[in-house]
Amino acid sequence: MRSFEESRVIQCPLENMFAVVMDIEAYPDFLPWVAGATVLTHEEGELTAELVADLAGTHHKFRTIDRYVTNKLVEIRLLDGPFRFLESVWTFEQTETQGCKVHFSIEFEFRSMMMDIVASPIFTTACKSMVQAFEKRAMALG
Repeated sequence: MRSFEESRVIQCPLENMFAVVMDIEAYPDFLPWVAGATVLTHEEGELTAELVADLAGTHHKFRTIDRYVTNKLVEIRLLDGPFRFLESVWTFEQTETQGCKVHFSIEFEFRSMMMDIVASPIFTTACKSMVQAFEKRAMALG
């Protein structure tokens, strides 16, 4: 199983950062490894989404269930796809300035050994740039 986590203070309002994380259908606009993203269902505190990951030039669909507490927490769990396991958590805390502290963690394992060998390095690199990509998007949107 592979994992990554990062915490950083970002100089944008907490609400903006949370909104960018929740704007799943915009992911293809700023995450280069996401070829498509659709929210399938949405109710208060929970949604399901389908993402299309572009890993090593091949597209792989996966579905997640995302449970959230507005401006505080997003927990993402795999429903189905090329992963054997995928869980991710975002947390958001207001800082004393106009910024916020963001924590992102992810654990994943691909279903097949071949997929793990080929795609894990690409997906790991994507995970390591995730917080920065979301921060850049939040700052651009103001």
